[in-house]
Amino acid sequence: MEKIELDNKFDKLTKAIEGEVHHDHFWQILYSTDASDYREVPLGVVYPKSINDIKSIIDFARIENIPIIPRGGGTSLAGQVVGNGLVVDISRNFNNILEVNQQEHWARVEPGVIPDVLNQQLKQHNLFWGPETSTSNRNTLAGMLGNNSCGSHFPLYGNTRTNIIEVNGFLSDGSQIHTSPLNNDGVLNKSLLNSAEGKIYSLLINKLKNPDFQNEIYQ
Repeated sequence: MEKIELDNKFDKLTKAIEGEVHHDHFWQILYSTDASDYREVPLGVVYPKSINDIKSIIDFARIENIPIIPRGGGTSLAGQVVGNGLVVDISRNFNNILEVNQQEHWARVEPGVIPDVLNQQLKQHNLFWGPETSTSNRNTLAGMLGNNSCGSHFPLYGNTRTNIIEVNGFLSDGSQIHTSPLNNDGVLNKSLLNSAEGKIYSLLINKLKNPDFQNEIYQ
């Protein structure tokens, strides 16, 4: 992509969001690596400040046909957060612990929260976040969710997936979704939605009806 064209595209994004947008050489090099051996220079980096920012970024990326690369702490060992698209770093502005419910043993957090920081606060309530990564002082919970991270005490505390109750997020079409445990009727109702979320559930149901796929799961 030519520099002038790239400048024009990112000028549009800068005007559309509250957060910061960077696409000069310094920021491209800074975000071209993670903790792995991989290196790929992104088109730019953005720090969203709000939920509306995230939706605007997704809409921008879809219209401009630019891949989105969500990034937390950059502790990935397999190059998950490097690529030639738009890096969306949520670690700076989405790092708040919103609520802790001691009675029901859960916490509501933003995706950029660091596990050790969460556990420092949970300790006051005699609670703790179980999955322990070796980078727990700098990785983010969103990164753990993306990788389904666990740790050496996995048999006791499970992985990230088994410790998540609900998630609010976005799909690639910019629509917001809320995920939580569903029974069979709940899954069926989701599959009937006329939306990207409905399509995902519909495809999942059809996939699970396939005997060959069922055998793969059981094996």
